[in-house]
Amino acid sequence: MFKPLLRAAAPFSLLAATPLAAQSIAPADLLRHIQPLASDAFQGRAPGSAGERLTTDYIVRQLQQRGFEPGGENGTWFQQLRLIETVPGRSEVRFTARGAPVAIDASELALIGGQPVVTIGDAPIVFAGYGDQPPGAEVRGAVVLILQSPQTASRAALRSKVKALADAGAAAVIVVAAAELPWETVSRGFARGSTRLEADAPTIITGIMPASAGRRLIGALLDQPPGPSFRPVTLPARASMTVNTTVNRFATNNVLGRLRGSGSTNENLVLMAHWDHLGFCRPEGAPDRICNGAVDNASGIAMLIEVAGRLATGPRPVRDVIVLATTAEEVGLLGATHFAAHPTVPLASIVAAINMDTVAIQPAGSPVAVMGRGLAPLDAAIDATVAAMGRRLDSDDEAAELVQRQDGWAFTRAGVPAIMVGGSFSDMTLLGGFLQGRYHKPDDQADGTLVLDGAAEDANLTVALARRLADPATYQRPARAPQ
Repeated sequence: MFKPLLRAAAPFSLLAATPLAAQSIAPADLLRHIQPLASDAFQGRAPGSAGERLTTDYIVRQLQQRGFEPGGENGTWFQQLRLIETVPGRSEVRFTARGAPVAIDASELALIGGQPVVTIGDAPIVFAGYGDQPPGAEVRGAVVLILQSPQTASRAALRSKVKALADAGAAAVIVVAAAELPWETVSRGFARGSTRLEADAPTIITGIMPASAGRRLIGALLDQPPGPSFRPVTLPARASMTVNTTVNRFATNNVLGRLRGSGSTNENLVLMAHWDHLGFCRPEGAPDRICNGAVDNASGIAMLIEVAGRLATGPRPVRDVIVLATTAEEVGLLGATHFAAHPTVPLASIVAAINMDTVAIQPAGSPVAVMGRGLAPLDAAIDATVAAMGRRLDSDDEAAELVQRQDGWAFTRAGVPAIMVGGSFSDMTLLGGFLQGRYHKPDDQADGTLVLDGAAEDANLTVALARRLADPATYQRPARAPQ
């Protein structure tokens, strides 16, 4: 429910010392960055690639030109994180029940090991239901089967359950996919592999199998879905397996810049967008191998750079402003998650974070949708800024469905208020058309299909909102972000 609007005059008084032309961001300002970032020369901006160095160097140059100083580790512009990419290879698996072989075809099982070769010999098989209960001693050294459910369908939820079982000593965790999910789609997604933070990557075997294969091992226990109090059961079955995996360890970087505020508040406003995309996303010989990521998310980086520049050239914000260009968003919000776990400033000092992602699809005049509503001071600041800029708020809350799919979610989980504000997700039909079309494909390019008038309008709104949030006189951080 929207909070009462504050007086509309405040943002204009904040901007009064700077000529309007100097504040206004035009479509051409955004395109000037999108074109190089989404060019073939940048190779699709994959983390750990040559395209990463080109991208991060570009962002650093732009921040330097706008008066920012390094905000990363050890006086640099960077925060390094270590990632592990694992891609499944050939596996040899044998299941038995009461000494008799259980027929599970290789096409019904997808496995990844934490090391290039992992072998398990004659291990017990434990059924742990939905994995809701804290695992006990029965999982130690076992192959553990857990069911996929609406609560464990998300990547983050499943990873949390797998980690708990791994920490308890499980030798392997295999998810039994929900029966309503097409196995071909599930297995194809798993076959693409997984990228994780090195510190969070499981050292055990993980995998997935269809519900039909799971039933051959679990049997009658599947006749009634296990409730939340279900305790793990050791099945009359055993498993032996050798799992081969391609393991690639590499480093990648968040980019961080800082604009010192005019006050001594020891508080920070974070502006963020992810710089990464998919790199070479088609096999050799394909007519176009590069996923350029013009909309997702060269457009967000372009907005981040231009918003940062206006804050630096106008009246200096009272609070410090941190620009955070994150890496590895496309593989699970990893750059933002790493920053939230290892912040370069105290998390309690961050009054809010504004994320910018996939902004170049909506026309000017679109209503303003908000991800991250629910905190009265922040809601009031957004509402006041939207009104002062002559915009109107979106009348529904459909954007909330996407809140866990963007970098701000990593901040929200850590208790930091994080929002996305703009028109690109106010029209779900328009956004859905992009997601079902050019999204994550080679034709997301900096061509004539980009829609930048709405993005420029949102960029100017973000400048005004950032000024309000960076001023203790107009905004104070709520006690804690909702989760």
